[in-house]
Amino acid sequence: MRSTLFAALMLALLVPALVAAQGASQAKIETYGLKIDGRNVEVLFRVTDRATGRAIQSLLSGDIKLREDGKLITAPVKLDESHTDSANPSSTVALKPSANGAGPVDGSKPVDLSVIGATIGIVYDASQLTNAAHDTTDYVGRGRELLVSFLNAGRPIADKNPEWLGLFLPLSVPAVSGEQIRPDGLSDFGQDRNAVINVLNQLKPRAGKTNLFDTLSVAVGATADAAAKRGTDAYVLVVTDGGDTTSVGSYDALVADAIARKVTLLIFGVGPQKRLAINAAALTTLATKTGGAYLGNPADAAIPEFYLSNVSITGQSAYTLSYTTDLIDDGEKHNLVIRVEGASTGESDAIPLVLRGGGNALDLSPALRGYATKAIPLAIVLSVALTGLLIFLRRLSEGRSSSLSGGITRR
Repeated sequence: MRSTLFAALMLALLVPALVAAQGASQAKIETYGLKIDGRNVEVLFRVTDRATGRAIQSLLSGDIKLREDGKLITAPVKLDESHTDSANPSSTVALKPSANGAGPVDGSKPVDLSVIGATIGIVYDASQLTNAAHDTTDYVGRGRELLVSFLNAGRPIADKNPEWLGLFLPLSVPAVSGEQIRPDGLSDFGQDRNAVINVLNQLKPRAGKTNLFDTLSVAVGATADAAAKRGTDAYVLVVTDGGDTTSVGSYDALVADAIARKVTLLIFGVGPQKRLAINAAALTTLATKTGGAYLGNPADAAIPEFYLSNVSITGQSAYTLSYTTDLIDDGEKHNLVIRVEGASTGESDAIPLVLRGGGNALDLSPALRGYATKAIPLAIVLSVALTGLLIFLRRLSEGRSSSLSGGITRR
């Protein structure tokens, strides 16, 4: 009871701080280009969510508020969005010179957009993929083949900005000297599919029992953090027969953590049919509760469709804003601030405006540099706070019976 009250107190203290931090500036606005043609002003910019790193898409002109020299202006705003998706995987957006020759100010630059491949943690439980009596199937090799097919299915999806991949290997219990959850050469996420495949090909199956679900918990946290850095969806792909007698964490806590961290679990059940028949219900629950899917001993031909149906790319957007200013042609430097309101709220650093002799007489570079020195790393603050709370709550649940554990093989 005391622990529950303490957890409630932590939430009560933490939530207002997080809300205040988010409300202060959820959206990060980056200015890439500025053009002044008489009294017509154009700005090229991007908007991202500070907490998740994701591009904010589908903004409307009504979501934009403009201030000149601190004063809200009422001039109509035209907003054009350029974005990438599966039909348009890459593009470059830049402000174009006007017919009269007025061009972007110095320091302006184009925006390169692409689709971003997902962030995927792979949990390969090689030691649990063991044979049944009189079964000569190489299930360890079969699991490796499925992983390679899965990785190859993603090759053409986001070729300019491929998936980030991480590999996690459950440890033998009792411990075996030299074993690591994250193998040498793959201690972090990266875009080299071949490096992952090479490690899989050289991997020797681990003997004995392993801590599959504890390793899954590590993979969920690391994958969520890596996805937040890139602004993508997070997935953990698991290859296992479902057997686990050594993990100390509860299955319910694992599901709760994955849901809280927005990590989708995708599971390939690989092993003797009788064993999978016992574990399939629990593995399916683990996957579907997080929005994922389970396949038992799938054929190679099913893997590309499984990838396309369950793994999403992330698009990027850039916006071109244009309006007519009421500032007089006085040759003085004025400031423009763009504010975004809606699901995410934030505003840009001050953008310099000079109407008389504008054009290349201005330099946008200082405004661009401002983001590197002033951006608040809210993602780090929120991630640390929430992760600490989740770890505390998970520890409260350790030792309790799990509603999922009934279907797991205990060997």
